Amino acid sequence: MHENNPHSGSYDMTALSQALPELAPHIITGPKGQLTLDFSNPLAIKALNKAILKKDYKIDFWDLPDGYLCPPIPGRVDYLYYLNDLLPHSNDRNAHVLDIGTGSNLIYPMLGSRVFNWRFVASDIDNIAINCAKQLAKANKGLEKQIKVRHQPDDSKIFANIIGKDEYFDITLCNPPFHASQEDAAAGSERKNRNLLRNKDKRGSSIKTDNKKDHLNFSGQSSELWCEGGELAFIKKMINQSASFKEQVGVFTCLVSKKENMVAITAALKSRDVASFKFVEMSQGNKISRFVAWTFDADWPLK
Repeated sequence: MHENNPHSGSYDMTALSQALPELAPHIITGPKGQLTLDFSNPLAIKALNKAILKKDYKIDFWDLPDGYLCPPIPGRVDYLYYLNDLLPHSNDRNAHVLDIGTGSNLIYPMLGSRVFNWRFVASDIDNIAINCAKQLAKANKGLEKQIKVRHQPDDSKIFANIIGKDEYFDITLCNPPFHASQEDAAAGSERKNRNLLRNKDKRGSSIKTDNKKDHLNFSGQSSELWCEGGELAFIKKMINQSASFKEQVGVFTCLVSKKENMVAITAALKSRDVASFKFVEMSQGNKISRFVAWTFDADWPLK
């Protein structure tokens, strides 16, 4: 993880359950005597998120509708810390940031507002997600002034309809749809759920689970999980459309899940004559992830 990420160690379940008592029933004892969770239980994951947000980020209310993406907070915070490294020192405490596909969880704008005091515009194509995001911003002190939530009415557009004529954003971020079809997304969800259940069995968890009623702990709607052509098609579209907003954005960024897509993304960036670009690798435990950053501003080199 990023050296400044406060979640690089194990979770302090005692402190978290003190911050949010509803987490306590989900805490179990691991094989080494440590306090942990059944990470295949979606209710446990949601309670963990609520506790982290309340204890560490002063987010007193956070919830999301059934079936919508429940994000792992340490990885989301990691992305934000690496984005902060890309900002000029003079901008890093008052940056204007665009979150593309914010989802019903509004996680990046809430964390970015609390940690860095950034101002956000959060966009999404899903009306339910938009309404939930607006409620989260309104329900937590200070966030409604920091975060503006905007609906994208055209799913073929990414920046148009969202970036106003006279607006400027220091940086954009995005967690794009990963899968190429609904079938791929369902298969991927099933694999991850099986792995979680298998790992739980190895830990000897005392919590029994009805597999027929199990849901993937982070769930997700179709627009959050898949689009035609998958993540590569989405990122290529983003790169192509970014050229029309090169005077209104300092640095564009997007998460890249598949390492094999880096070659095609590099070709797409070179075809648009960007001033500079870079891939930034992030590590959370055994998982390696990355994002791509690019700019059309020759005075803002990405090294």
